[in-house]
Amino acid sequence: MYIIKNHRVQTIVLGIIGLVLMVLFSACSGVSGNGGPGTTYTITGQVQTTSSASHSVTLTVNGQSITITGLTNQELAALQPQVGKTYTISAIQNSDGSYTINSNSTPVVTVGGTSGIETDTPDANQTSTTSSVQGSIQFIGKVQRVSSSSITVAMPDGTNVTMSIVNGQTDMSDFNGALPGNGQLIKVEANANTDGSYTATKLSMTDSTDVQDQNVVTFQGMTTSAVGSDNVLHFTVGNKSYSFAIGTGADLGDFNNNAQSISSNQAVKVDVTFTGSTGTITQVSNASN
Repeated sequence: MYIIKNHRVQTIVLGIIGLVLMVLFSACSGVSGNGGPGTTYTITGQVQTTSSASHSVTLTVNGQSITITGLTNQELAALQPQVGKTYTISAIQNSDGSYTINSNSTPVVTVGGTSGIETDTPDANQTSTTSSVQGSIQFIGKVQRVSSSSITVAMPDGTNVTMSIVNGQTDMSDFNGALPGNGQLIKVEANANTDGSYTATKLSMTDSTDVQDQNVVTFQGMTTSAVGSDNVLHFTVGNKSYSFAIGTGADLGDFNNNAQSISSNQAVKVDVTFTGSTGTITQVSNASN
């Protein structure tokens, strides 16, 4: 009798251990990619901490912590004040299961994004159209850092955008050969490159008529999906992904005032008005307009 009872206890214990392992496996499966070492993943989560010592950022992804190493000093400086904000980072999985940032990408703030890890396998049509329409961005913001070769300006939501200043490509005629100063409010026009970087095409001074547009950012890019019943527009500018809700009363004249008529892989110009870190679309038009 004792042997039978002991056998039953062992069976129960083994069953419990198996159940615990299944739960742990399930929890980990939502964090680790299943493509194996060398696979590139798109990781979306809230910025938890950054580390200058290890050149890393830790994201909270579905309740789990994911650390991504290999960030540049510039990327770290941009992420340090962004704790709590949702970012999407392209990263390569290492042999030990850890992640290193894809050197051909940069972290991008993702408004309205959903936390998770996805294998970075973009649709072939999307890749070809995005490369032909690299996109642009226009906004008014304060200069954070500036040199003869680059400038960093804060967008209305507090996100910093760093752009190259290129002789012959960047119009700075408003400044008479000088550079704008740190803290100065300026107007920015920049082209997004396919590697995620930006090149400033025009930097100019602001005047009293620009006050009403200080919270507006104009993007030009490519939609990545059709607009669904949630009225959220998903689009890319260069290799950066954005998602914003289309506001009530938004100007959709180019689409017969019907958000659901906006299709995937469509070149669009999008005006977004920010209240703090929350952006709402006020106009979507054809990019040619």
